[in-house]
Amino acid sequence: MIFILLDNVGKDWFRCYGSSENQTPNIDHLAYTGLRFRNCYVTPVCSTTRHMLLTGRYPFRSGWHTHHDPAIYGGGYFDWNREICFARILRDAGYSTCISGKWQINDLFDPTQKDAITEHGFEEYCLFFDFLKGHPAHKQRYWDPYVIQNGKRLETRGKFGPDIFTDYLIDYMKTHRDKPFCAYYSAILTHIPVVNTPHNLGKELTPREKFAGMLNYSDFLIGKLVKAMDELGIRDNTILFIVPDNGTDNGTDQNAEQSLGGLFNGRISAEGIYSLKEQGINMPLIINCPQLVGTERISDDLIDIADVLPTLADLAHAPLPEGVTIDGKSFAPQILNQPRKEPWRSWCLTQYYKQRVIRDQRFKLYSTGEFFDLSEDPLEQHDLSRSERLKSENTSLKSYAQLKSVLDSLPENAKLPWEFRSISARRIRAQEELMKKSGTSEKGQ
Repeated sequence: MIFILLDNVGKDWFRCYGSSENQTPNIDHLAYTGLRFRNCYVTPVCSTTRHMLLTGRYPFRSGWHTHHDPAIYGGGYFDWNREICFARILRDAGYSTCISGKWQINDLFDPTQKDAITEHGFEEYCLFFDFLKGHPAHKQRYWDPYVIQNGKRLETRGKFGPDIFTDYLIDYMKTHRDKPFCAYYSAILTHIPVVNTPHNLGKELTPREKFAGMLNYSDFLIGKLVKAMDELGIRDNTILFIVPDNGTDNGTDQNAEQSLGGLFNGRISAEGIYSLKEQGINMPLIINCPQLVGTERISDDLIDIADVLPTLADLAHAPLPEGVTIDGKSFAPQILNQPRKEPWRSWCLTQYYKQRVIRDQRFKLYSTGEFFDLSEDPLEQHDLSRSERLKSENTSLKSYAQLKSVLDSLPENAKLPWEFRSISARRIRAQEELMKKSGTSEKGQ
């Protein structure tokens, strides 16, 4: 199994999900010849999605409900003594495990965390390590990147980080092709800063053109990876997953003239990272394996990123740990096109900080009360929570009551494992102060 997590790019850039952009021919081909989920939910920021993915647990259980980089901000981290990880589950079931790319949720320079990757279950790794501003590792992920492979720093002068991580993964497949393995490719593309790639080096480009080139290069590397799988003879029995961690970094941290949003439905996408609107959390999920997944299929089943852990365990016939609340559900039957023993879930959930959102096949409810009919209003422009329609239409009223009942039944957020001081934390605090002054709701936190 190979699980690819792309960084900061949403549906607005993928033609196989309706975008007018054309930067992902290899990914599109995998979508058209595999299984495409149209309702896969993540959180709207990097580290919360990664934690939810690795543990199969909702953010309110772990406290990881806002963004945090332990290497930059210090404090708490992804603690292997407190939390499970899909790599450890698969390793204990006899799978070889590795990770390539980005980690982010431990400070791997901290002596108490230096073995975090192997403690979490990854036997081998090749990673970009982040650290405090001024250190050679700080945000040095693209050209001349700061890379550690199995405990040793690599010489990377003149090299492009994504090439290093992809080549490492291909080498890993060569040495492990005769045994079951799970490779987690946590890609660094297309996270800012926007840069030139080897395919457009030396060209004068706008930020948006650079971003498009970064996505196109990411697609090129995925094509290279798939070609290697074919050449190694493992393509037919290796399940490949592709999903982004959150929506596009579409200018939230830049000015409007530098918007990185893709062209979707005739307009440049205006929402993405940090947003609990659909463009920030409803991501592509593509699964491809010629022998096991089959030809093109499209599913509207509601998936959230917590489902990955039990799904990988199910596919590997690995037992889930006892005594741990796992929120995710296995969607292995959908992948393998097999009948389920029980009906699939009727709702899925995500959150950012204090705010949670839940949806069923048609409607979406915010914990702050806003209620939208996504079948008619995918951009969430018409709040139905105070409308006559909600009072008079049975379908709307029934969904509202059911979704609210689920939200009301959930526990409070667990305590943050760190001090609330990241860039995201400062953004949230500023927004809270603004809302206090204006007397508005918490929508959009």
